[in-house]
Amino acid sequence: MGTTTEPVANGYLVMVVVHRAMARDLQQISDAARELSQRPDDRRTAALIQYADRVFQLIDHHHEGEDDVLWPMLRDRGAPAEALDLMTSEHHELAELLHQLQKIIGSAGNDPAVLAEVADKTATLRQLLVVHTADEERELNGRLKPALGKKEWGVFERQMVKSAPKWTLRFMPPWMASAATTPQERKALPAAPVAWLMRGWLQRQREAAFGASA
Repeated sequence: MGTTTEPVANGYLVMVVVHRAMARDLQQISDAARELSQRPDDRRTAALIQYADRVFQLIDHHHEGEDDVLWPMLRDRGAPAEALDLMTSEHHELAELLHQLQKIIGSAGNDPAVLAEVADKTATLRQLLVVHTADEERELNGRLKPALGKKEWGVFERQMVKSAPKWTLRFMPPWMASAATTPQERKALPAAPVAWLMRGWLQRQREAAFGASA
């Protein structure tokens, strides 16, 4: 007798891709800030500051959306409080460091000491984020899954788009696509035409910030 495998929700696949893009970029931001603290480059530093600020905003917006929309919705649908409390507590820990970074990056300039601090704090943020995203993906595909259907994923996605800064309309689609590694993930991503059209623009932003490692 054959077995059937429950299909993976598109919303979950998008979440995995977003998490992967965040972790990748935090590593590259940390590496680039470290390099620029040792070998100054005005143009690259300016590009890095702009790109890093966008990534920090995306992470902040993503977690706010979960805290304000997704977790309360799942609580209302009877999802286990222990799982949701874990997600919320991890968000608080990440937010404290993230908000420090958002303040620091705005005043970085070409100060080697500040860039080194950005490198250190971003590396720490990445470590925390990797732990959190592993926990979140486990919970979303485990204890929280019974409360998460197509409708719930749709509500969350629409609210995220509605509340996002306008610059994300051209940044997010190619950014997510750049982190998708399987046909299933690429098929799950929204705004495929925008991702295709803006992929070159995004790559130029990344190259300006990260150089050859983009």
